[in-house]
Amino acid sequence: MGLPKVEVNPHWSGYRCVLCGKEFGTDWRGFVCDACGIDGILDATYDYAAIRAGLPGGEAFPAVGRPDLWRFLPLLPLWPGTAHPSWSLGDTPLHAPERLRSKLGLPDLYLKDDTGLPSASLKDRATAMAVADCARLGVEHVAAASTGNAAASLAVLAARAGIRTTIYVPAAAPAAKLAQLELHGAEVVRVEGTYDEAFDRSLREITARGWYSRNCAHNPLLVEGKKTVALEIVLARAGRAPDAVFVPTGDGCIVSSVCKGLQEMAELGRLDRIPAVFGVQAAGAAPLASAWQRAGANAAGYTPAEALAAIAPVQPETLADSIGVGIPRNRLKAWSRVARTGGGFLSVSDDEIVVAIRLMTEYAGVWAEPSGAAGLAGLVKARRAGLVGAQDTIVVLVTGHGLKDPLAGLSLRS
Repeated sequence: MGLPKVEVNPHWSGYRCVLCGKEFGTDWRGFVCDACGIDGILDATYDYAAIRAGLPGGEAFPAVGRPDLWRFLPLLPLWPGTAHPSWSLGDTPLHAPERLRSKLGLPDLYLKDDTGLPSASLKDRATAMAVADCARLGVEHVAAASTGNAAASLAVLAARAGIRTTIYVPAAAPAAKLAQLELHGAEVVRVEGTYDEAFDRSLREITARGWYSRNCAHNPLLVEGKKTVALEIVLARAGRAPDAVFVPTGDGCIVSSVCKGLQEMAELGRLDRIPAVFGVQAAGAAPLASAWQRAGANAAGYTPAEALAAIAPVQPETLADSIGVGIPRNRLKAWSRVARTGGGFLSVSDDEIVVAIRLMTEYAGVWAEPSGAAGLAGLVKARRAGLVGAQDTIVVLVTGHGLKDPLAGLSLRS
């Protein structure tokens, strides 16, 4: 592949199962817990005491003069010593949209805008970690299932790295997203049914063929790439926590990664407190939000087993294809981490999402696809419900560009 050498972070301890707590070393290649199976999603762990004691050689944290996500070593598992187009990305803007603030009556609102990343979505942060891990392991074939954005991200960054890719997509995925995959040389396998069928098919093929998994809810290293969006928010605000963060949510990977990043920065004394994190799902694909609402005041106290039992699969039906997930594969990690922040899950209709697209484009000049606008739709709903106050400091993640589904903003249904 000709990729630069990638080292392992000496402060990376390994993995811990979020269901049973079993620990694994950094050399574990099973992706999930061997005792709990597919529900035993793993969490990357670090020696936080050693990190607090100081980096080797006294390097600054975050690293000075490095404008990409790798500035946040040693809170990442891998250490690429050399910049490369496949993994040198990040440092996206935190907008202070004055006209949108005025329109919504929220004077301290910010938009964390990941639409300018190489494939136009936040998913590039996870793929950068995947490509770096492939360089470390000498892997030359990667596979994933995706409703569109993770697939596009893998196709773009793997093309830069010279890595072969096979991507399983629901047959109904938007044509613009499929074109992006094929133009970048990916093998595209269309699967009749939903993302959930595509995910299961990809896991069978990955296991049978020994390919590298770029499924974020399967490969725990990828959450470590996604969490850098939270680390950048902390850095941009000089350690002053917002009151709330709103995150579009499908499989649960992004929202759990945001929580993890915030919790780790607080652990290291780089964040003054942990904000409430809200995962926002489309109403037509809202198993987490529905279970959270059914649980009521008891939701935050659920054990892992209770949370798993509470989250019932649904048949997804939503304009927001990138979060149109019927069975969130990272549901346990998302539930437990969101609960610890004092936030929660809520759902928004497709019409509310379209209104949010229009608000962002007209009043902030930021064009989001439906899933990318779900966070703002959730904020509007949360404000009406009194979950956030008018003077609160609020960050909304914008996770994907409107060009991925350009007609969506014109599709109000009522």
